[in-house]
Amino acid sequence: MQKNKLEQILGKGRIKENFNLSPYLTLRTKTVAQYYFEAESKEDLIKAKKVSLELRIPFMIIGGGSNLAVLKSNLSGLVIRNKYMSKKIEKKDGNYLVTVSSGYPTTKLAKELSDEGYLGLEYQIGLPGTVGGALYMNSKWTKPLSYIGDRLVSASLLDINGKEKKVDQPYFNFAYDQSILQRTNEVVLEATFKLEKVDPAVTKKHAQFALDYRRLTQPHGVFCSGCFFRNISQQDKLRLKVHTTSAGNLIDKAGLKGRKIGKYHVSEKHANFIINDGNGNPQDLKNLLRLIKDSVYKKFGVKLEEEVIIM
Repeated sequence: MQKNKLEQILGKGRIKENFNLSPYLTLRTKTVAQYYFEAESKEDLIKAKKVSLELRIPFMIIGGGSNLAVLKSNLSGLVIRNKYMSKKIEKKDGNYLVTVSSGYPTTKLAKELSDEGYLGLEYQIGLPGTVGGALYMNSKWTKPLSYIGDRLVSASLLDINGKEKKVDQPYFNFAYDQSILQRTNEVVLEATFKLEKVDPAVTKKHAQFALDYRRLTQPHGVFCSGCFFRNISQQDKLRLKVHTTSAGNLIDKAGLKGRKIGKYHVSEKHANFIINDGNGNPQDLKNLLRLIKDSVYKKFGVKLEEEVIIM
């Protein structure tokens, strides 16, 4: 009955039942969606939200499936994979503005812009997710420190009632690994960023540096979700008398690099990355997370908080 109603609104043959989500999650956790739908436009996203409200079923959006650890074997309700792809660049009042859809892959956007000499987002290259997810987490680059939210001008959001609204950058209340979306559960539909036009050799150099640095310091070509835990604040570093704010360093100093439970292990290359060999059991991941948090707290008195979304 629910599937029929979903297809009436979203299109016949576009709803899949009991759908295996694992291939669309970078950590490859095993989970099945009750209903699965691929949104290819802004209208698809809005209609999906409205029909979920009408049917009173849970609503969840995934983009690149990164920064997400699904520990449930089944997800009830409607799971939407955001494949809305749109990009427009215009010059206005001397500024270059790029308006991009939330389902646009972040790395694809960063490469295209850097190749054309648009300065501002090139260091985001190498990230596995989408623009919507990057804004949700306020993704960052550290050399020099910058956030994707720094370049945002405005955005179109989908609120919890299924209505579209326009907001400016201050609305997001950006901070380290944070945006207001984590509290409001609103969804990015489109976002506009302000960029500068320079010699493409400059932006290409920045992008290549970011790629090389990520490959040097982080695992790649494996199933993982990116950095798992938030770094601690400088204030906590001083209060707890530890020598680093890096969660990865704390996990390393706790002797956990390479530690394995079942088919999950802490990366030997970067201790804030947890890797699934492709056959990991969600319970093993839970146990490994518990071990990491307990070990770091016991050694340093630091309570690690997950950066990834745990479901």
